[in-house]
Amino acid sequence: MTSPSKTISVGLAGSTERTRLMAESLTADPVFQIVWTLTPPPQPIGRQQIMTTNPVELWSQAQGIPVVHVQTKLDAEVETQVMALNTNQPIDILLVVDFGYLVPDWLLKLPKIAPLNIHPSDLPRWRGSSPAQFCLLFGDSTSAVTLMIMSAGLDEGPIIATLPIAVDPTWTSIDYYRESFALMATRLPDLVKQFAAQPVSTSQPATSPTPIAKRLNKTDSFIEWPILAAAAGLLPPDGIAASSNLLAEVNAETADWPTVLERATRAFSPWPGLWTLLPTAKGDQRLKILATHLDHGRLVLDTVQLEGKQPSSWAQLKSVWQRN
Repeated sequence: MTSPSKTISVGLAGSTERTRLMAESLTADPVFQIVWTLTPPPQPIGRQQIMTTNPVELWSQAQGIPVVHVQTKLDAEVETQVMALNTNQPIDILLVVDFGYLVPDWLLKLPKIAPLNIHPSDLPRWRGSSPAQFCLLFGDSTSAVTLMIMSAGLDEGPIIATLPIAVDPTWTSIDYYRESFALMATRLPDLVKQFAAQPVSTSQPATSPTPIAKRLNKTDSFIEWPILAAAAGLLPPDGIAASSNLLAEVNAETADWPTVLERATRAFSPWPGLWTLLPTAKGDQRLKILATHLDHGRLVLDTVQLEGKQPSSWAQLKSVWQRN
């Protein structure tokens, strides 16, 4: 057991601004020392595929902290590098935030106290990689951000602390993640110090009351035009069923397409983005739904974007729609 008056050595695994925020939160307290970071190497980003170093590596370089790169998985080479660093300075805590890789058993067992993870949901609700998106899709009005002990199961480890948040009905997934991690940043040093001094946690139920918040793709965010048009009052409801995708599963619970699609606009912003195929004189064209709101149970298309065009209102674009 480590006394909070002593230095707590931390190994950090992650790659995003949210990971960096947690690192800055810890190191603002002199008790903590991050001794190495695990993160992907620079990646090609954007249309021009510019090689870009992620925020965690940039922060680590500025702090003079050793970086171990992870390519596709934590292989034997990664293990060798981490073990060498750990021999010089054994870690008390492993903190995993937005990492995106399977954490092997050897790494889970490495810290002297525990491997910790921050998960932005009210566990056991919304285990998985897209908790914000699923929370918004299913209309949760309250949620939480959780500090937990990592285990081999997906977000199934014992809970150290749960910080509740009220979910604003206008939030996008960006807003949800920003608010939840900002809240955790204010409490993380004290929570970890308390746990290091007295490792108390609460086991989770074996099963979750919600589906797994899976990693999303473009298929999940597609909606057939007749369904979207009916929700927006542009076509009469005619009983057309959606393809068997995530949105169809959500609507099976709500039976309210306008509400589902308004939530989806926010949940899928900025990625993978709600989209459809609009019938035009040139054939079906991809139409992105960027902003919507509800008006007396009808979906209002505030901002849309036809492929190859700039964002516009539906009123500016509707002339290209070719009714069957």
